[in-house]
Amino acid sequence: MNKVGRYAASGEADDIELMNMVFELAEKDKMVMWSEGYIELVIDKLPVYARDILENRMEKWEDTKVYYQKLLQEIINDLEFKNIVKGERKEFALFVMERYPEVRSLLFLFYDGNLKDDDIRKFVYRRRFGARKKYLH
Repeated sequence: MNKVGRYAASGEADDIELMNMVFELAEKDKMVMWSEGYIELVIDKLPVYARDILENRMEKWEDTKVYYQKLLQEIINDLEFKNIVKGERKEFALFVMERYPEVRSLLFLFYDGNLKDDDIRKFVYRRRFGARKKYLH
């Protein structure tokens, strides 16, 4: 939890001070609050006139999450995918790496039976602010 989240969770949070803290946050830090699931707490503590700061962004991120959920559902409902899931993990890995490299982490979580809503949120965050280095040459 970042500094803004800790401040919002404390009992003595001042709504104006919290609003100033949110204004100073970078987009990446705002998205961290959403991906970790405590942005609603911060929104509730903000003054009513300042809630749009985070609510509009949250809607955009939720739309992206729904897009990936639908994409996963299409992949999971594919007959060929269903047959591969029943096989060995090595075959599944090769299939996923060849066909769906962009969502492979989510598909492996599905294969293991560990796919949760938080995982999709974190995936959306990583897609937007990934650690991939962008070289000039």
